[in-house]
Amino acid sequence: MTFKVFNIAILGAGRVGTLIGKFLSEIIGHKIVAVISRSDESLRRFQERVKVEFSGKFIGDLPGSVEVVFITTPDSAIESVACEISELKNLNFKNLVVYHTSGVMSSDVLYKVRNRGAEVGSLHPIYSVSHFDHSLDEIKKIRFTLEGSERIYDITRWIFYGFDKNIVLIEKSQKVLYHIACVFASNYLVSLLNAVDEIFERAGIGFDHKFLFPLIDASLKNAGAFGPIKALTGPIERGDIETVKSHLEELKSRFPEILPLYSSLAIETIRVAFKKGSISAKRASEFLDLVSSYIGKKVF
Repeated sequence: MTFKVFNIAILGAGRVGTLIGKFLSEIIGHKIVAVISRSDESLRRFQERVKVEFSGKFIGDLPGSVEVVFITTPDSAIESVACEISELKNLNFKNLVVYHTSGVMSSDVLYKVRNRGAEVGSLHPIYSVSHFDHSLDEIKKIRFTLEGSERIYDITRWIFYGFDKNIVLIEKSQKVLYHIACVFASNYLVSLLNAVDEIFERAGIGFDHKFLFPLIDASLKNAGAFGPIKALTGPIERGDIETVKSHLEELKSRFPEILPLYSSLAIETIRVAFKKGSISAKRASEFLDLVSSYIGKKVF
């Protein structure tokens, strides 16, 4: 397999589209021949960060030279965008590859372009794309999950020449649970840090989650080195039911909005502590009875 410069179009000029454009053009060396977005501001911002030959607002403006299309729109728009592409007369569908970047949707949503002869795939970047200016060193490390048509893996390895190890195959049937795991690892982790900030604020303590970075870092390193179960520490892992009761009482009194979150996480932590062997079945049951009494019902 030798390197080939592909002519690539990005449909959707948001954070993910910009990241994909930078990866493919600046790191790998492909040509971004078109970017399409309904937003003038998005097009301007994309062009400031990615070298592109043509920008427009309509899918019908795609040049006939396009060989690879990345649909980086919100999930709700992917099917309609694919349908519009399938109606174009100037594209050579037999030599066209179309991806979307949704974490949860499979490549089946691209059926309209697949029926025209295009190879299709869902290629999801496993990354928290929170802004527009991720460094090239950051982008190089991003891994992608891929599923799609029969030839899509070999084609994707060619497009991601030199970075094919960044591509991980998954099955269509795995996508939803896979994406749930990503949400836990990224979105919900950020929400937990926000909860930490709000708890500190409610307590009148003058610092935020950054104060706990040494604790967070140690927890992540231990989980990486020993696995999450062995890395678990804290009052539930020690079987300290009185401490957990004091937490629940304090939250009920001073911060009831956070009580459901604490309770849900406590239930999962009880399960992990039992799997670790740190607490007995009797103690686990006692913990569950305690936590369930604060959320109004037994959980399991």
